[in-house]
Amino acid sequence: MAEPVLRPRLCRESVRIIRRRGIASAFGCALVAALLAGPAVAQYDSTLPLKLALVLGGSVTWDANVFRLPDSAPPPTGTANKNDRINTTYVGLRIDKSFAQQRVQLDVTKTAYRYNSFTFLDFDAFDYRGAWLFHLTPRLSGALSLDHKQALVPFVDYTGFLRNISNTDRRSFALDGWLAGGWHVLLGVSESETKYTQVFLPQTSSRLDGADAGIRYVVPSGSSITATQRWSKGTTLNQPLDPVNFIDDGFRLQESELQAAWLASGKSAVNGRVAWVERRHEHFPQRDFSRLVGNLDYTWTPTGKLRLAVAARRDVAAWWDLISSYTVSDILSFTPTWQANAKTAVRMRVDCAQRDYIGPVIANPSPLRGDTVCSAGLGADWTPIRYVTLSANLQRDRRASNYAAFQFDDTIVVVSASLAF
Repeated sequence: MAEPVLRPRLCRESVRIIRRRGIASAFGCALVAALLAGPAVAQYDSTLPLKLALVLGGSVTWDANVFRLPDSAPPPTGTANKNDRINTTYVGLRIDKSFAQQRVQLDVTKTAYRYNSFTFLDFDAFDYRGAWLFHLTPRLSGALSLDHKQALVPFVDYTGFLRNISNTDRRSFALDGWLAGGWHVLLGVSESETKYTQVFLPQTSSRLDGADAGIRYVVPSGSSITATQRWSKGTTLNQPLDPVNFIDDGFRLQESELQAAWLASGKSAVNGRVAWVERRHEHFPQRDFSRLVGNLDYTWTPTGKLRLAVAARRDVAAWWDLISSYTVSDILSFTPTWQANAKTAVRMRVDCAQRDYIGPVIANPSPLRGDTVCSAGLGADWTPIRYVTLSANLQRDRRASNYAAFQFDDTIVVVSASLAF
């Protein structure tokens, strides 16, 4: 009978730790609260669903232009080719446990990447994600989550012939309070940090701490509209203040967002977002920018086997060099998927992006850089038996630029297999 008292006590402890030590430290306590205190709503039942899966898999990738070099550029020094074969193997554990009004998720994966020729790019990645999706009362719900990802920085923007690994950690805590009718109030805090193993000035290592507040209205059909205000404070890591290259050590972000989800019919849905983003720097206002961004997505399922998705998006991102302070990208994409039968699915994706590099810090007589990146891919998935999936994918990428050094063409072929049991 002590359990109903235990849950509020542990929840209060989670809040205390969040205030003193941050979200990551509170996650362990909150997870214990979910596991031990969840039955306060209803008596614990060991027969409730537990999804537990061990995942094994691997892939072979043939990349015709690993470093995304122009056709006229020679291969890297000491090598004869621009292409390579990459072998990937991974093992993972996935847990999804629901009980009472609580749900706990955990996904852990270890991946080995091995290059046949460019062996200096070999690395092992360890990724994980944990989440506690909770209902404290019928009107108050939320999520506490953290994730960690390691990846090789793509050579699309990074131009060094060195292995550059990004380590990204994200932690978030969100609350959804149902007021009355379709009205909800939303609150959240988050922390994110990205570190690079090599100096990468255009996207330097940084930490971002933020908070957000919003209000959402949901109609009975499931359509909704949400207004959100976000505030964030950023700090560059391992990069001191640089008055020569105008590299700042701190910045602030503010975002005012309006988002809508419309279930137009049983076969189509529209999602839209528009936001005003402002970035202000502590020491170098030359780097400041304000921009309107957003996206519009339309999904149509004319039959049970065919799904068509069209999307348009505008993004803005900081860019640390003297030629520009930020980039603006306009992206169009088309993604059809055909479920040929119960075991076979065919998918395609075509997208094109116009990326402009804006906000020069110093006077530059040359034109500002502008890129057009187009990508087309065709793939298929086959599940011959319940626990086995075989996949193949062909992708063609091309970047055109008014600066010849940034142009490239690439063809990528991937064959993969996975086993989940």
